Amino acid sequence: MSASTSPRRGRPVRVSRDVVVDTALRLVSARGHDGVSMRGLADELGVSTAAVYHHFPTKAALFIAVLSARAEELERPELPEDPRDRLVAIVAYLIDTLYRMPWVTDILVAGESFGRAAMWILEEFVSTAVALGADDEYAGYMYSVSWRFVLGELAMRRADDERTAAAAQGRPRPRWTDEAPEQLAEFPVVLRMIPRWGTIRADYRTETAVGHLIDGLLTDIAR
Repeated sequence: MSASTSPRRGRPVRVSRDVVVDTALRLVSARGHDGVSMRGLADELGVSTAAVYHHFPTKAALFIAVLSARAEELERPELPEDPRDRLVAIVAYLIDTLYRMPWVTDILVAGESFGRAAMWILEEFVSTAVALGADDEYAGYMYSVSWRFVLGELAMRRADDERTAAAAQGRPRPRWTDEAPEQLAEFPVVLRMIPRWGTIRADYRTETAVGHLIDGLLTDIAR
């Protein structure tokens, strides 16, 4: 039988679960959540898609495993004894940890999966809020508000990183404060603050802002 008519050898249909997870983690770290597909993962592994689906019937199931694998590698921080400071520390930890793993944020926002190994964060936050007098529903609300704050903080950090990189490449990005004064004449308060806005921005501290957020949420418990 000639080479042109010989049948193609099929791709392997077996690969270990750990290898699939490790490869998916490497790919998602480099490409982000949306940059990884089941077919693309199979191609990277040199196996059939059936080999991947054998372990993970959906992409969501795969990323649950990826999240858990990554979360297992993270050390839990030492949290303060004071309940209020404990809540602040949990939120600050979330921000700092997810900032180092931007692909995790994309997965969590999509709501497709939530790593079991990271559930201690929710458990710790809610139990601490309850110890401060919140019921389960309000403690859950506090976590939801804090989580949205986390996402906003991460988005701003990404934007700052992109701005810094652009400036380093000789392509500085303008800021809204660069507007000519005459363009803002109808906004006298804004116009008055523009000269100080750089200082206001530079004085921002994440942990201080988290503290203000938590303090605001706690006022409703005391009422």
